[in-house]
Amino acid sequence: MSVVTLSLGSNMGDRSFYLRSAIALMQKRVGALIQQTLVHETKAWGYEAPDYLNQVVQMETKLQPLDLLNVLKKIEQELGRAPEMKTQLGTQNYHDRTIDIDILYYDKLTINTPELTIPHPQIQNREFILDLLKELK
Repeated sequence: MSVVTLSLGSNMGDRSFYLRSAIALMQKRVGALIQQTLVHETKAWGYEAPDYLNQVVQMETKLQPLDLLNVLKKIEQELGRAPEMKTQLGTQNYHDRTIDIDILYYDKLTINTPELTIPHPQIQNREFILDLLKELK
């Protein structure tokens, strides 16, 4: 079993519902929930938008990293995440979303491919993620 650390964020609709629903679907498709942080409300990062609810979870999984990424993207789609409404900031696209799930860590692996970078490359730039990670034991 591998341990993955994931961040979740939502700034559209019933934000709490989307966080809870994502965790429920991940427990069915990714693996057992080890721990989760409290939910924090934060300003949008990288663009002007409604505030986000954010949370970090740790889970056990048998999925390999790219398989995990595909499962998480499918959950995002099922919960209504749309690729539209993009805003350009440098080379990054930011947009409002019902749910966003990012892989922060996968065990102690380092992966750098066009599809996936682990650890997540923006961890150190996102104070809200650093604050949430401090809650994990």
